[in-house]
Amino acid sequence: MRSAFLTPNIMISKKLETIEDFENLKKGDLVACEFHRDIHDYPKQYRFKVFPIVKVRTDTKEVILQTKNNIYFNYKMFVDGESNLLCATLLQADA
Repeated sequence: MRSAFLTPNIMISKKLETIEDFENLKKGDLVACEFHRDIHDYPKQYRFKVFPIVKVRTDTKEVILQTKNNIYFNYKMFVDGESNLLCATLLQADA
């Protein structure tokens, strides 16, 4: 039996690879992101981090990960191989 004080187990749900994959994301989804270069989430820097999605903008092909430090990526550029984003995986909590 799991304790209520333990964090839920996380399992990989889906590797995000196509424009359709990104456009199916919704606010609050957890996405594990790995970047080619460090991103700045002041005062720290990360190459890999899990973010809850703030917004998916289909008009500009952007996924907003954090508004405070303006962390986002253009998923069209990612699909075309031109983004700082190296890999993105949708995570799902194990019930």
